[in-house]
Amino acid sequence: MIRFLILILAIQIIIFGCKPDNSDLNEIIDDRFHFSIFKYEVNSIIDLFFERYRLKKTEPKKNQIKKLLIEELYDQEMDYFFDIIFPSPEFNVGSSPKLLVTSPRNKIERKEELLLVPSIDIETIEELEGSIDSDELSSVIINIGGIAAYPSIIAEGKSSRELFLTISHEWLHQYLIFHPLGRSYFSTKEMKEINETLANIFSKKLLKSLCEKDFEIKNEMCSVSPLKDENKFDYREFMKKLRINVDQLLSEGKINNAEKLMNESTLILNNNGIKIRKINQAWFAFNGTYGDSPSSISNFNDELTNLIDSYGTLKDAINDIKNISSLDEYKDMIK
Repeated sequence: MIRFLILILAIQIIIFGCKPDNSDLNEIIDDRFHFSIFKYEVNSIIDLFFERYRLKKTEPKKNQIKKLLIEELYDQEMDYFFDIIFPSPEFNVGSSPKLLVTSPRNKIERKEELLLVPSIDIETIEELEGSIDSDELSSVIINIGGIAAYPSIIAEGKSSRELFLTISHEWLHQYLIFHPLGRSYFSTKEMKEINETLANIFSKKLLKSLCEKDFEIKNEMCSVSPLKDENKFDYREFMKKLRINVDQLLSEGKINNAEKLMNESTLILNNNGIKIRKINQAWFAFNGTYGDSPSSISNFNDELTNLIDSYGTLKDAINDIKNISSLDEYKDMIK
């Protein structure tokens, strides 16, 4: 328990030292809507104490997925500290905060953002977005799958496969915060994209390796989706084209046309069973952070995948990549 408290303190000191100043949003958004990481950490300490001393039951699924992750990290030899996985994978499922994201209207770029309480309703969401939107700024409040606090906060409703991928992704963020790459997360939008894309690649490679083994819930974790129906709506292709068209319109200064296209595309997606409440510059700015997303226009996913595959082990790859602290260093590494 003492080690857990020290770890929380260390992560918080590093995160608060690295994160950007969101003073403008803090002033606009009422304090009652702010999500407090500090309060979450305090409650997590209490919950973990109860779990450790069996005063509170832990969900079997949570224990099962955590055990699989720890075993896979050991198999990948990711035990960098005296044969101990550090940080120890800890996570809570439920009450994942919402995220307020902003972007300039004349280009897609992730700017100020703020964590919000998960309980706000749609009317409040639209009211808050309206208080942020201006001639220069677009905003969107979205649900997020997880956040690398300690323990990680994971959204409810995930399958075992999704849960494993998410906690693996967040664990790498927790690990990287002790190294130059993680500490450079907020320095530029490119470094944020590199961090997020690497975490996605890492989690998928862990899952792929896990699925080559035999374990109790293998069918649930490793079942492959059926082949794509040629007549089925192709979300990835649609979104790629939309991002390209929106960027083109914005580069020509046709902001209203770009926003009209995004509004019309939202309706098309909803009519095809893909429920997205709102697509705008801020939505693309957030989702484009992940290089494997169709909303991204970067080459980071292919570049990082090829770089990792050039190493003998995943551990060796992460051990080198974690020392990158700037885009120039990244470019030197992938040459």
